[in-house]
Parts: sequence; structure tokens; C-alpha cells
Amino acid sequence: KMLGSSTERTSGSPLLWTATRVFWTLGASITRTRVEEGGANRSVSSCSFERAVTRRISLVEKQGSKEEGKMLGSSTKRGMTRRLPSSTTRMRMRMASVASERRVLVSTTTSSVMRIPHSHDASSSSSSSSSWRRRKRVVGRPRPPHQAARAVLDGAPPAADTSSSSCLDSDSDSGKPRVIIAGGGIGGLCAALALQSKGIPFTLYEKVKEYKPFGGPIQLQCNALESLEAIDMSVARQIMDLGTITGDRINGLLDGKTGEWYLRFDTRKPALKKGLPLTLVLNRYVLLDILKGAVKPESMTLGKRVESYEEVSAEDSPTGKAFVEVRFDDGSKTIGDVIVAADGINSTVRKQVRTRGNDEATYSGYTCYTATCDFELEDVEKIGYQVYLGNGQYFVASDVGEGKTQWYAFKAQEPGIKDESGDVRGNLLELFKDWSADVRARFEATLEEDIEQRDIYDRRPVFNWVKGKVALLGDSAHSMQPNMGQGGCQAIEDGYVLADVLSRCNMEEGDGCIQQALNEYGRRRCARAASIHGFARSAALMTTTWRPYLGSDPYSFYSYIPGAMQFWSALEKLKIPHPGKVIGQVMMMVSIDLILEYIACGGPVSEEDRVKYCQVPGVGVPKRDLPKDAFKMNGIPGFAE
Repeated sequence: KMLGSSTERTSGSPLLWTATRVFWTLGASITRTRVEEGGANRSVSSCSFERAVTRRISLVEKQGSKEEGKMLGSSTKRGMTRRLPSSTTRMRMRMASVASERRVLVSTTTSSVMRIPHSHDASSSSSSSSSWRRRKRVVGRPRPPHQAARAVLDGAPPAADTSSSSCLDSDSDSGKPRVIIAGGGIGGLCAALALQSKGIPFTLYEKVKEYKPFGGPIQLQCNALESLEAIDMSVARQIMDLGTITGDRINGLLDGKTGEWYLRFDTRKPALKKGLPLTLVLNRYVLLDILKGAVKPESMTLGKRVESYEEVSAEDSPTGKAFVEVRFDDGSKTIGDVIVAADGINSTVRKQVRTRGNDEATYSGYTCYTATCDFELEDVEKIGYQVYLGNGQYFVASDVGEGKTQWYAFKAQEPGIKDESGDVRGNLLELFKDWSADVRARFEATLEEDIEQRDIYDRRPVFNWVKGKVALLGDSAHSMQPNMGQGGCQAIEDGYVLADVLSRCNMEEGDGCIQQALNEYGRRRCARAASIHGFARSAALMTTTWRPYLGSDPYSFYSYIPGAMQFWSALEKLKIPHPGKVIGQVMMMVSIDLILEYIACGGPVSEEDRVKYCQVPGVGVPKRDLPKDAFKMNGIPGFAE
């Protein structure tokens, strides 16, 4: 519209008229929008924006129309340069300007995410596509050049700066604080990657001598992917290419025994609203391998665990400048300006930061059995993850791609009770004997040796993550229960914010800027992490009161009252919905969209660091055969199915 009106007013300018025609044709050739009832479907050509721009410039330069030929003079590049030396330069500048205004980021390969201008009306198509079956991916396999290419236009976040040196390098930029990171898990590696992208010198110390495969798949929700894109787009792309998307399918809560849906929720809505990638799952060791591979090797030291630290004031410093001295478990020492404690729930650094009161980890009341098995639901293209609710126990399962399912079985019990019977699977089948057939089928598809058990701990929320020049990050700051799938996601957000505040710190003005930056980090992160921590705890509390019908799972003290247990058993057969279940469903139906939106859209990433976009079904993500009412609960709230 802007170009059109400008052309009408300045029709005498052949150069502007040429630019107008170029962009009008370019826009028509790249995207066309077709609005239908029930949503908007976008069809995007397979060529990238960058290639289209190059093609159009070449067309104008070499094959211009007669009217354009008068302006350009010769159809050859040499003739054009001789007669109008600034025309091409102006045209390229204008194209870059408009590209920036449109904030477009386009991939050059159809196997990855195709990006188009963000729209609130974007929604996934309901038509099926049998070609979008999950493919087995091999980590570390080199990609063909055409798949490795990426087009990043104006408005996209800058590429990671790989020029940062070790935090102890005397030749490093004196204006940047030297950061020591304790711990090389997801939080520590993301913090390192974020600092690296900002050109801040750092050294990461990890206690293990070698990274080895461990753990199962981890869920990365759209808020975590948003932060990763802002930190390093190439890393985010690798993760999204290797992950299995579950955020475009039906997810929700079910009754454990009947298998009936208690609540279905649409995790696409918040992603589309803010232009975020869809939630996916990825093996934890694959994620760590990608993050570790993106960090400069000289900035990492393995086999060293931070044991303690000491802040040295300027008065006591031999150089006249304050610093922090870190001691390791092998007796060695190093110095820096900032310490980031990313060493997990049992952080040694946190013990020195928080010395008052009881700061021990809190047992959740549940032990967790988990495994990954060869199992797929018949409607796996429609179902992502399911949470089966029961009294004092619950079961979580998610499709993780390649015909596999990851599951978690939670049981309320005292801590420290390890099942060493040698038949854990049989015990779980007995524990869940009255549950849905789909729950039991997953147990039956699991190998005994693949089942792991661990007690679930978290830490109560605290609102002070900073002490002096030390900042907590990840599980050392906000270890939470896995019920919301946000533990690692919040650690990624921590890393982004920490690097953002430290990037504005100028050491040449004194080290007071470090304290200000770390305090800002705490203000931006504490409240949000505490809120999501509360959601995770609340989800576990739901199972302690869950009863589908009046008379189900009566309290144990009724066994001391003659005839009470028989009464409740007879009442349960009438299948009268329990009042707690009714009220809970009403509250969940009212609040779930707000909760999901807060988790997904409440992230700390600024618009300057990331471009909004929509993933195109059938191009960058699968097309799901979901009916329009797939997420609708039928019936009045409290009694809906």
C-alpha cells in the first residue's frame, strides 16, 4: 500500500516505479493467502525469499521492459553501471528496507521450517497428508549443502559470535565481565551459548570428564524454543529438525481407570498467537550434544567441579580490581568477575549463597518410574501426550517419534524406597491393574532393564537468586517437578536473560555494573519461575484428591467404622461424579487457555532478538488430520466428555 500510494504521487520517477513492480511481483510469487471458513490456509512457494530477491534483481538488470530499459540504458550489467551507477545500489537498499519492515525469515529448504509473516489468523490445515510420517534421523550425519543453507534477512537475530575467548584470557575485551559457569547441563550450556553470542568471555566447568548418553526424551515447549532462537538460530534449527512435534496434536488429562478425556487442550493456540515454534520432544543427550557442539571447545573444561568461591574486594586485590576466586575439587583455582551456579538441584555454590534457614530440597511425596518403549497409539497422528489421573498415583505418556513412547508412572510413597525385586514391570502392572488398557499396554511393551526409578524432589521458590557477584541458574535456582515439562525450558530462559543483562555491563566504568545487571536478572526471572513452579506442584496435588465418583477410593480411616467401606463401595457403583472432579473440571476449562498462554507467551525474549513467524503445515511441520472440534469438550462444564 505504501509503495502503491507513493507511485501514484510520483509517477514521474521511473526508479521508484521499477522498485514497486519488483516488490509487487515478488510478493505475489512468494505467498498467496486463501481465506476459508474456519481458518486461514497459507500456500508458500518452495523458493526462498533470498533466492527470489536475487532472481528479481537479475531480471530487472538483464531483461528489463522497454520502459525500464530507458531508465537502465543497457540490458547488460556493464552498461547499466556505466550509465546509472547508483540504480542497483538504491534498488537493493530499498528491497532490504522493505524486507526489514515485513520481518520475514525464510528457510531455503522444504525439509525445515518455512517462515512467513506472522498472522494471528494462522492455523494448521485439517487436511491429511500421508507423506508426513516420522522419519528416522541420525545425529551427526552431515547434511547436503542445499539443506545446510539458511537465508537470514533483515530483522533476524544475528549469528552467534564465535570470537569470544576464555574468561581468563588477558587479551579479552576489558569492557566485558569474565564469567565462570559452574555446571554443564542444559542450563549451563545455554548460558554459555548465550554469552558466546553476545561476545562475553566465559569458561564453563563441568564435573564429568565425558558426556555420555543418559536419560530419556525431554519436552521443549515453545517458550524454550523462542529463547533458543534468540540465542542462536542455527542451534534452534538443529533442535527443531531433529525433534518430534507434539504441540499440534490433542494433549490433555484423562481418567486413569476409564480412559475417558477429562480435559483436552490446544497447545497450538498460544504458539500461533505469538508466532512461536510448536512444542516438540527430543532425546536429552541429543539436545546436550547439539548445545555442547555449538560452544567453543576452548571455553569448556571437563572433569572439574566447583567446590567453593570467595569474593576479593578491590582493596585486597593485588591488581586493585575486585574479582571472584573459585576453588575446584582437585585443589586448583581460577578467577573471574561473575559466577553462574548452574550445577543442579544439589548445587554446591547455592549452599554458600543461601546460608540462612533450611534450604534443603523438598520431597514431592512421589517416586517416579520411567522408560521409553516400542509403542504407538493407533491414532498417534492425533494424540500427543496424555496424563492419566488417579488417587495417589498418575501416569504420563508422550509420543517421542520413531514408533516409540516415553512414559512416567508416579506413585505416592515415602522417599528412599527402591524397588529391587527384579520385577519392576510386574509390580507396576499390579499397581495399575484396574487402569485403562492403553496404560497397561505401555507397561507390557517395556523391557524390564529399561525401567528407571527416582524420587521426585524440588526446591521451594525463592525470590533472591543473587548474592554479590554470584547468580543461580536452572535447577540450582528453581528446581521443579516435571509435571509441566518446564524444568529445562525455564533454565533456557535463564540463560537468555543472564546474557542479555551482562551484555550491557561495561567494566571500564567500574564493577558496580555487575551487581546492577545481576539484580536485573533476578527481577526478570524470579516471579515467572516461581509461578510455573507453583503450577507444577498444583498438578501433583490434583492426584492426591482425585476421585472420579462418590465412594471411589475412600479414606483409610473408614475401615475402622463398621459397614462404612461397604457403603462407599455400593455408592461408587452408581457412578455419581465426585464434587471435587466436577469443580476441578469447571476450573480447568475456564483457566487452561490462560495458563498455557502465560507459559508459552510470557517468555523474556524481546522483539529485537527474534522475528515472529508461523510454521506452515505440510511445509515445515506435518499436516494433521484433526477435525475442527477436536479440542472441544462436549457437555456442560463439570460433566463434559
